[in-house]
Amino acid sequence: FQDRFALHLYSVNGKHLSSVPLDEEVTAMCLTEEFVVLGTMQCGLEIRDLQSLRAAVPPVPMRVPVHSVSVTKEKSHILVGLEDGKLIVVGAGQPAEV
Repeated sequence: FQDRFALHLYSVNGKHLSSVPLDEEVTAMCLTEEFVVLGTMQCGLEIRDLQSLRAAVPPVPMRVPVHSVSVTKEKSHILVGLEDGKLIVVGAGQPAEV
């Protein structure tokens, strides 16, 4: 089961730039200029740096599997749609701003 899930980054020309193994199954993804936001079947919300694919912040636990993620136009909040129908709004600024 090792390396069952992975995240791969490619250039617009199709060149493989990097990849990282993931512990959880990704069910939702949203990109910004700097970050990739992932929601998982195992109830996690991950924010990763788009260039390095490293975690930008520790994973945020949700209590139910994530079905959708979206970043607001101002990039101030992340909207997380959960399997139970709830919509969670997560502040996306620096910890002092949230």
